[in-house]
Amino acid sequence: MMLPAAVDKTMKQLVHSLNTRTSNIVSIYLYGSVALQDYIEGSSDIDFIAFVREPLTKSDIQAIAEAHEELEAQIPNTGLMGTYLLLDDLANIRNEINAQLTYFDKQTNTQGKGADLNPITWWILKNQGIRFYGSEITFNYELDVASLCQYVIHNLNSYWVGWITRLEDTLQLVLAQEQDINIEKLDQAIEWCTLGMLRQLYTLKEHDITSKIGAGFYSTHHVPGKWHGLIEEAIAIKRLQPNRLYQSQTERLTDLIDLLKFIHVEANRV
Repeated sequence: MMLPAAVDKTMKQLVHSLNTRTSNIVSIYLYGSVALQDYIEGSSDIDFIAFVREPLTKSDIQAIAEAHEELEAQIPNTGLMGTYLLLDDLANIRNEINAQLTYFDKQTNTQGKGADLNPITWWILKNQGIRFYGSEITFNYELDVASLCQYVIHNLNSYWVGWITRLEDTLQLVLAQEQDINIEKLDQAIEWCTLGMLRQLYTLKEHDITSKIGAGFYSTHHVPGKWHGLIEEAIAIKRLQPNRLYQSQTERLTDLIDLLKFIHVEANRV
């Protein structure tokens, strides 16, 4: 498939920077929004997994760190996020797989920080992953729908419930006039929470994975119309578009909380 120009340029530079420093890379695959064909330059991350032949040595780690430093100097602010994994570890995805190295927030890390290794990652990699470099890998691990949905509902009932609680606390402070609404942060919360939770609902209903934008459009047929405006705002924010429908920021925040609560209840019902 034809990759977005920014993704293609970034990954070619990464491959070049790696190959001039190490011969341990077997293959590099793209997943996330790029694989789901919904990459938005300046808004989406470029998610990759690099498979290595042998456990990384100190010299390998140094070489990879230097490769990423060179990439960042050549092409700043790419949104690149990735994990370096032993190829043989693919046979153990039902157990805990330890990342050899991660690249997260413009830094390499040997402690697994930012490692995006979960059933959603494995699902996209197996069904829609894009080989950018190296040998083709047969992803013959088993990943059933029940395991995928179990992961998603646990994520909803922990991580996303935490977001709802924090937003409710913020609203109470706003209503008590103890805090003003930061519009930029509210924009970020609307995009992240609305589309993030709608993706979870899509997976539970359809037993598949979609992008954030895909989940937004899907939800217009599965969420009451009173929240469609908020969902349209979330899509616009993700696409870096200026259109906003609300005049009142307090109303925006209130509707956001109510929508997230609806999604939470509906997801658990499903």
